Amino acid sequence: MTHVLLVEDDVEIARIIKYYLSLCECYEIVWAKNKEEVHFYAKDHFDVILLDIMLPDANGIELCRSLRKEHLCPIIFISCLDDADTIISALDMGGDDYLVKPFDVHILHARIQANLRRVEMDCYGTAENRLSCCGFTLDANKHTVIRNGQSTELVPLEFKILSFLMQHPRQTFRSSELYAAIWGNPSYGDTR
Repeated sequence: MTHVLLVEDDVEIARIIKYYLSLCECYEIVWAKNKEEVHFYAKDHFDVILLDIMLPDANGIELCRSLRKEHLCPIIFISCLDDADTIISALDMGGDDYLVKPFDVHILHARIQANLRRVEMDCYGTAENRLSCCGFTLDANKHTVIRNGQSTELVPLEFKILSFLMQHPRQTFRSSELYAAIWGNPSYGDTR
């Protein structure tokens, strides 16, 4: 299931987008109407963010900049603004794609899928016994994780957990699922 944060203040447009994306049966959509709701919902993990620019209490481009600090997922702007300067600014501030309203919802679905494929392509094995995802490289030979050229040694349990998560990008797990995957036994409620 693809988790989508839809940031749109126009009720009718949001309902249409939610309706058509729900027909695909592969999206779970959370709808935020303003900056306050965005910050509340943004604490959760999302696979993609659909972001309007003209919100009642915020500029979507500035909101994108703050979201980008916490979220590496694709951010697709959906806006009625179609001038080149706005589109360039939106993409420069961290947006991955831009759709001008009104748009065909089938194109929206295709753009979401294309951006998700790009993210998955970034999560690949780079060399024998190496795994890369979202700017991190996990080296199984040395039990290290490398980010921005800096290597950090991992204890065996850290390595197992990070390796498991990197092999399952864009997926969320309950603590009991992680416990079973890492330790190979049911957790029986042990959340440590």
